[in-house]
Amino acid sequence: MIPVLDARQMRAADAAAIRSGTPALTLMENAASALAEETIAAFPAARRIVVACGPGNNGGDGLACARILAESGIDIDLYCLIDPSSYGGDPAVNLERAEAAGLEARSLASRSGSALRRFEQDLGRADAVVDALFGTGLSRGLTGRAARAVEAIRASGKPVVAADLPSGLSADSGEIPGVALQAVLTVAFAAPKYCHFLPPARGLCGRIVVRDIGISRRSLERRGSRTRFAEPADVARLLPPRRTDSNKGDFGKLAVVAGSRGKAGAAVLAARGALRAGAGLVTILCPGSIETVAVSSLPEAMTRALPDRDGAFASEAAARVARALEGFDAAVVGPGISTAESVLEFVRAVLGTALPLVCDADALNVFAGKAGAFSRRRAPTILTPHPGEAGRLLGVTAADVQKDRLGSARRLARTARAVVVLKGEGTLVATPAGRVTVNLTGTPLLSTGGSGDVLAGAIGALLASGLAAEDAAIAAVFLHGAAAEKLAEKLGDAGLLTSELADALPEARLAVRRASESAPAREP
Repeated sequence: MIPVLDARQMRAADAAAIRSGTPALTLMENAASALAEETIAAFPAARRIVVACGPGNNGGDGLACARILAESGIDIDLYCLIDPSSYGGDPAVNLERAEAAGLEARSLASRSGSALRRFEQDLGRADAVVDALFGTGLSRGLTGRAARAVEAIRASGKPVVAADLPSGLSADSGEIPGVALQAVLTVAFAAPKYCHFLPPARGLCGRIVVRDIGISRRSLERRGSRTRFAEPADVARLLPPRRTDSNKGDFGKLAVVAGSRGKAGAAVLAARGALRAGAGLVTILCPGSIETVAVSSLPEAMTRALPDRDGAFASEAAARVARALEGFDAAVVGPGISTAESVLEFVRAVLGTALPLVCDADALNVFAGKAGAFSRRRAPTILTPHPGEAGRLLGVTAADVQKDRLGSARRLARTARAVVVLKGEGTLVATPAGRVTVNLTGTPLLSTGGSGDVLAGAIGALLASGLAAEDAAIAAVFLHGAAAEKLAEKLGDAGLLTSELADALPEARLAVRRASESAPAREP
């Protein structure tokens, strides 16, 4: 896992690397090389790129990046917010290297306005822009010349690659304090920052790539918080290849307790997600009136009918469900079960079992304002709310949850004594101890009815296979988002059938394993 660092922690990690013998100029060169490599990979056909540099070390990264891009054969228009002669220290060294490579650093500090007009003209001819104006040191909104430069880049409509974070954002929060750039790609140096996953700033970061610049992982972890990012290698370690002599019983027996009249699809999608995530055996426990729908929709899953009333689980089902769940390794409860009066008693009966549980959708809604209802369980429990459901459990609004996603996820996990998967852009997996793992896979395709049912089933499958609750949630959330990314390559950002999402899970799992195998070994 990669720890998330704030600006102060990142400065401390830089300083520690320098004290241990890595020159600051080397760190800057490594950052610039990573930025250039990712820019070329993102825009292989680019022939002309504008590089905009700020007054500090982020600007030094940009100066070095401009030189590396020029040496690769790309025409570079290089601009600086300050008079280039004002640079000192390592940025000044990189300015000299850039000029020695034949680049001219133009200043945006002119009072006449001619420099800005030239900047706008060059932006109009460019294929892309490298934003190296401001990095982790920014603590307030942009004004004056800096704001005008950012506005010019925005007005150009050209794709932006951000060095560490898009200019105008604060590394330490999700707030947008003023004018800021929209990046299509952000190359985070050494470690991710809070703006990379907290809304609304997350929406300006585009795709995020974290690149090593020569600071040891151990040093980052010592300074990091309880928040971290999941990497493909982390997920791959949780999902080792299966033995050739394995059988279906080796991979978990999962019960999917779901569905009601009009919402039979939720049960089917959760079961499909579980099967595609690798569950050995899946049984749908549903109200009797929808059993035939489940059987005909997904013959690979078994079914078991429970008493129903008006298409939902009846009161009598509460007395039978514990017996029905005997012999399973885990259960998913909630997708599409409705909030009928009899359902609360039914869900309480499920919570009373000793099975590891994934509680989703209506199994959360029936406990509005009563998050502590889950805390009495001794078996592993995973809650999978979207912001609205999390708000109902906590007695606040969805907007309140979104304003403080980290705090809300931690509070709910602590109150419920459960692992919490707070869904949304930058899904969070929080533990009662306060540890949070951020997931950055996914696309707008996931904004489709039923995608949460597939996720609940996938988490349940991994839980039934024997993974710890936190690990099952982290791996399933990552694969769920990665599956959507695979589909986005052919579908774009709309038009998903949620069954396609479930069916893409095996391909995502294979891709994660291959990415892990091809990745360089981690540094100590």
